[in-house]
Amino acid sequence: MDALDSITDFGRGQSEEIFVKRTLTLYLAHRGIQVMSPIALWNKRDTDDGGFRGGVSNWAQILKNLKPLTQDGNAWVTTLLDFYGLPEDFLGIGLPQKIADARERVQTLQESFPTAVNHKRLFPFLALHEFEAWLFCAPDIVAQHFGNPNLSSKISAAVTHAGQPKLINHGTDTHPKARLQALGIGCKA
Repeated sequence: MDALDSITDFGRGQSEEIFVKRTLTLYLAHRGIQVMSPIALWNKRDTDDGGFRGGVSNWAQILKNLKPLTQDGNAWVTTLLDFYGLPEDFLGIGLPQKIADARERVQTLQESFPTAVNHKRLFPFLALHEFEAWLFCAPDIVAQHFGNPNLSSKISAAVTHAGQPKLINHGTDTHPKARLQALGIGCKA
């Protein structure tokens, strides 16, 4: 199955889990690294389909999910969390508001994360923007996946307007998932 098959599962908080299962696990396995299983964080029931929406609502929820993983002192633990949706009480200290540059804010939080969890083998990853922003790095592949060559130029135009894929912003109508939805790619923002 093509790793980009996960695109059709947007909007329910499963994109990251599917990426880990279908792409990252295989990539790491070829390098001798065993990935046990991703753990999705669910924050609320979706009344539309009875399932759950992904994301986290508070720091306690993140910690509750990470603590069992840190019991094995030999295991490496990582995260794949969107900076865009982090709770206000992240790390129990809140998001650093005094740091203007979002990339520096992410770096600061990643550096503080292992101490807050008390696990020296925690290698946290916070995506500056939501996972779906990564799709803006390969417009031709996304267009090919959906069988729509016109998508490539539309996705490229969004990247040109922002300056680069990682600068696509957090705006209500301009965050990556909203942009993809506007292009007709089956996601729910």
